[in-house]
Amino acid sequence: MTNNQPNLIVDNNPVMGYETNGLLRRVFNFFFIPVLNSIPSNFQKVIKSTHKSAECIIENATSHVAIEVLYKHGNPKDSKNLLHKIFHKIWFNMNNSKAVRDRLKLVEREIRIILLKLAEEKKDINILSIASGSARAIVESVCSLDKLNNINVFVTFLDKNPKAIEYSKILSKKIPPYYNLRWITDTASNFPKYFNEEHKNLNIIEMVGLLDYFDDDKVIKIFSLIYQNLSHGGFLVSANIDNNKEKKFITNVVGWKMIYRNGEQLVSLAIKSGFDSKKIKIIYEPLKIHAVLVAQK
Repeated sequence: MTNNQPNLIVDNNPVMGYETNGLLRRVFNFFFIPVLNSIPSNFQKVIKSTHKSAECIIENATSHVAIEVLYKHGNPKDSKNLLHKIFHKIWFNMNNSKAVRDRLKLVEREIRIILLKLAEEKKDINILSIASGSARAIVESVCSLDKLNNINVFVTFLDKNPKAIEYSKILSKKIPPYYNLRWITDTASNFPKYFNEEHKNLNIIEMVGLLDYFDDDKVIKIFSLIYQNLSHGGFLVSANIDNNKEKKFITNVVGWKMIYRNGEQLVSLAIKSGFDSKKIKIIYEPLKIHAVLVAQK
């Protein structure tokens, strides 16, 4: 990386319970992944027939529905026979499947760390989740913490998909009642118009999963907007998928097309949007598929 950019961190903390690959799995992947990548796109129907959960992911690729299936390791109850059970283990133990779940753990931890840090200031905290989807990262983060120094915490979930909003409302029922929640159905770039008076000081903006579908110009535009609307000392937590050995299979067969960036590229876009390189860190989960960006204004 260039001198004005922070180092990349690969988090292998055993306490996190990350899903990694042992020796046998690495040997298996050495032979199996090239086979996966050689499968033609017209085999999608065959892949869907191997397991109900695989079918759900393919039919709902890029949506919160597919992500939730991955978070939950699919549904083993959908395994009707031995062959289904075998394919369930194959699909939900792929590197990309594991890395999505590891990313969730990593994002949850970073949000908890930031919340505890901000709580020391004993001021109200405003959290915004952009393209919130199921909102699981925020939900799990706040649920794992006690009331923070008796301060008010306002959480806004914004997503353009009404179905994602409704799903997140169900998931958010587990959030303690002392958190102030609201939901907004709108596009990411429209978020500033919802923040004034009571919700004017944004301390945390979480946006994970959206950058995978934005070109560089769109990333800079949304990052710049976020920088302008963050309070001084506020944090952006975001992420991008990095190039990996399963990319061809995910793109051509699963039909999940994304824009792949490494951590260095993500940092560069954040700097161009106004963030200080000295206040940015990139953390990879152990499989190095997802780069999580934490940037402070």
